[in-house]
Amino acid sequence: MGLKNRQVHVLIVSDATGITAERVISAALVQFEEIRPTYNKFSYVQTKEKIDEILSEAEKHDAIVIYSLVSKELRDYFQRKKRDLQVYTIDLLGPLLNRIGRLLNVIPVSRPGLYKGLAEESLRLSESIDFTLKHDDGQNAETLCDADLIILGVSRTSKTPTSLYLSCNNNLKVANIPIIQNETPPEQIFTIKTRKVGFTISPEKVAIIRRKRFAYAGPSEYTDIESIRREILYSHRIFREIQRLRVIDVTNSSIEEISEQILPF
Repeated sequence: MGLKNRQVHVLIVSDATGITAERVISAALVQFEEIRPTYNKFSYVQTKEKIDEILSEAEKHDAIVIYSLVSKELRDYFQRKKRDLQVYTIDLLGPLLNRIGRLLNVIPVSRPGLYKGLAEESLRLSESIDFTLKHDDGQNAETLCDADLIILGVSRTSKTPTSLYLSCNNNLKVANIPIIQNETPPEQIFTIKTRKVGFTISPEKVAIIRRKRFAYAGPSEYTDIESIRREILYSHRIFREIQRLRVIDVTNSSIEEISEQILPF
């Protein structure tokens, strides 16, 4: 078939979405300036009858068929059927699966849609991290009801790093709320049913952390041990007013250890 200066019909066949196959063939054909491809994609092809229908259409339009089929049974059927027709086909996935299998001495699971599932999982993870970043330190309190977990505590109790750790490693949408002396947390904290955890810590530990963090700021109420004790006592009063809130002492715990205490909750 002479391809120069011709419009070329390209049929893309997949037993999943076909998005990957479409991107691969598009990236290849764009390198041939003489070709004007017209694409027609067939997704979720699961039956031999559908393959017969596609191959018949390909023969009628003198089309090239690009197929990406995980199912070995469907790939084998495709190979048998195309021999009886005047159809040009390219198997994108079969040769690659066969070579990897021989190289590593492993057998592919041959389950369509796995890549799509991974892509969807990555999207969900991205959404969780984005939510957590947008709900750090009391931000966007109006959408707290969309969180999987809410962490509360006074300043410098590892709320932010723990939130991000849980988000990145466990795909959780986490909001963290600072407890500030004599200030009431967002009203919905007391009513929503979202899982809630309160971080408590020894005043001495907080004082050390804050003094290191603000070493050049000089003495202040923020680093004063007696002021910190009052903050923590106030946070405990708030915790007692919040239904279904679990309190965790984070004084001598790493972020990983804190997260392990949270996850079974």
